[in-house]
Amino acid sequence: MGAVLTASAGQQPETVPLDLLLGRAGAYLDDFVRQLSNVVSEETYLQEATAVLSSFNVPTSRNGIPIAPSFPQSRHRRLKSDFLLVTLAEGWLPFRDVFEVDGVPVRDREARLTKLFLRPSADTIAQAKEISDESTRYNIGNLLRTINNPVFALPIVQPDIQARFRFSLGKQDTSVGADVWIVEYKEESAPTLIRGLRNLNLFAHGRLWIQATTGRILKTELSTEQPALRAQVTTSFGFNDQLGITVPVEMNELYTLANGSRVSGTATYGRFRRFEVTADEKIQAPDGTTIER
Repeated sequence: MGAVLTASAGQQPETVPLDLLLGRAGAYLDDFVRQLSNVVSEETYLQEATAVLSSFNVPTSRNGIPIAPSFPQSRHRRLKSDFLLVTLAEGWLPFRDVFEVDGVPVRDREARLTKLFLRPSADTIAQAKEISDESTRYNIGNLLRTINNPVFALPIVQPDIQARFRFSLGKQDTSVGADVWIVEYKEESAPTLIRGLRNLNLFAHGRLWIQATTGRILKTELSTEQPALRAQVTTSFGFNDQLGITVPVEMNELYTLANGSRVSGTATYGRFRRFEVTADEKIQAPDGTTIER
């Protein structure tokens, strides 16, 4: 059983060295990605706008064949998707595959992304990106965004990326968890994590909530601004007893446009399930389907 250190009323907790927090968070991230990269979850994503808006206009057909149905302008949108994190030689990428919009199925409810990566080919990444791009068109509001994924801010603690940021230690926040400290960050060098119109560098800033004893990142907040748009995305993480790992629990986003209109969203994550290749060369997908090699 681990020891517990408490402070008496009025006594300030002993601060933790910033470099220790960032070092442990970087090591934790490697383990987080390794454990979550074979897990798919179901995302329920509620979006709201202050004005009636159409979805972002992306191509709706391939070779003249419709690839996804169109939906009318609206102030509300409810998406259900498969969300998957994939580890590649050059890094890790999140993918979203929408299967239901406002209660209407937009494709057969099959684990398309999962099957792609269980049986990878030379064009697997291109196919997965195409699926994610198709899913993007269902976002409410005529603004293209790719920062609306729950793990977007995590790479900031990677050792090779930390050098592009300035960090400062904030206060302890026991409302998030025991021994959790806020670390503020500000991006200072390009290329930036986020790009705007015409590939403009958009510098990010925000906060990370890091548990000192484990390096676990329990909450992230990321903000960025450009002349016509301000954006903020916040994600909370929690421990999943079934999988024995930390997973995204909720993502909240807010976009404020120059004309004063706003788009907000809340995504929650559940039905986490692993997929793996069994010893007899049969692939077990999250929906229970067995695929022969």
